[in-house]
Amino acid sequence: MKWLRRIAAAVGVAILLFVAFCAAEIGYVQYGCTPDGAAPVAAAGFAIDDPKYARAEGDTYLTYPEWYIVYAYSDLAGVTRASSESSFDYIGSISGFWSSLCGARRSSSAARPASQDQMLTDYIIGSSFTAEMAVQGLYERTIGALAVAWRGPKPAREDAFNQALLDDYAKFLEQTPWYQYPFSDKLSALWHDVPFEPSLRAIERRFSLSLQYGVKSLYAKAIGALAGLSPADLEIGSVVLAPSAQALPTDSRIRVVREVHAGDGRQGVLMITPRYREFTGIIREVGGKGLSFGEIAGNTRILTTVLVPPGGLPQVAGAKSIFETDVQSMPGWRRVGYDTGVAAVAALPAAVEAHGARFEHAYDY
Repeated sequence: MKWLRRIAAAVGVAILLFVAFCAAEIGYVQYGCTPDGAAPVAAAGFAIDDPKYARAEGDTYLTYPEWYIVYAYSDLAGVTRASSESSFDYIGSISGFWSSLCGARRSSSAARPASQDQMLTDYIIGSSFTAEMAVQGLYERTIGALAVAWRGPKPAREDAFNQALLDDYAKFLEQTPWYQYPFSDKLSALWHDVPFEPSLRAIERRFSLSLQYGVKSLYAKAIGALAGLSPADLEIGSVVLAPSAQALPTDSRIRVVREVHAGDGRQGVLMITPRYREFTGIIREVGGKGLSFGEIAGNTRILTTVLVPPGGLPQVAGAKSIFETDVQSMPGWRRVGYDTGVAAVAALPAAVEAHGARFEHAYDY
């Protein structure tokens, strides 16, 4: 029984180290990464007092760490496709989350901070992400790496299954909360739909994936139940500077509310649209019509990210680069965050893509 006590002691030490690490990171972000940006002088607003319209401007910056996790899974899918899960930099991914959270908080304005709910969300998902990446990284860099070396260059059927799942999961996260992903259905498909050919890698993958997605399925149900107590708003309001609703893009996702006017005489149209990835697509459509935004959820600044190839950064009007991180699945490319004026955001996609970069996302509130 000594070995059981030793394992229990090792697990206990690992849990204590994890708690200490997360507590240290949260403490540093909370007290060492304080907002230092001054709130810019904004033009006269549209004085819209509709329920749920105005949102905390700081949330555009503090939403980025949530999307960092989306990008991490996308990178994991890309790295796995090129080699295997064992080649992914799990520690670097953990470090990237906490550093991006620190940078995001510093980029927000002390006069227009992020909401406490958003900060709490970041701390919870950051701790969860840290645990997942640490455990998965430890396994994949040891047992998983040995199984890959034994397997050779030809993937097992279980490898192909997991690659398809990673690709699907990364795409799913762009518009839907992670806990709604059908992990249990995917796990069932692994055992019922993937023919088993006995090999060390096949056995190892079935064990690893069953444990990984089984735990995620249970955790997702718990988080989903908690999230159901306070469901996220899936729509957002914004004002497009236009003479009438007829000038807006023809898109079934756009719901016109009414024409509005600012104190300085600007004329616009208040519209309601979906959030997340779909909102980024709508921004492109507004820019394609030669229009611009007057405000989004009552705010005049918004965070955007651009994927930039090797070389210099695109310099565009109305946007200032505030951070950059490497993209594991695209060697040499960087993800660059731009503090962007709402008035300039619709023109940003065309502006950066004219320099060979890729407009990636606008982070709503």
